[in-house]
Amino acid sequence: MLTNPEPSRNIEELNDDEIYAAILYLEPDPVSASKQSGDTATTRENDDSGVVICVCLYIAVLACLAVFWLYIR
Repeated sequence: MLTNPEPSRNIEELNDDEIYAAILYLEPDPVSASKQSGDTATTRENDDSGVVICVCLYIAVLACLAVFWLYIR
């Protein structure tokens, strides 16, 4: 179980360096705002997966239409 070494310490008593160190401890690999705007490869990968899903749905609809057309014929 984790314990707080200084439980009575107030947030107003922390300086900027201590706050920054705490943020780095909680999130060791921070992402800058410019990388979050859509310039990263992970966003492109997410876009690619969306395209793949749309293509699969399109193929499924065409397959359903083909089965329906064969049923009517």
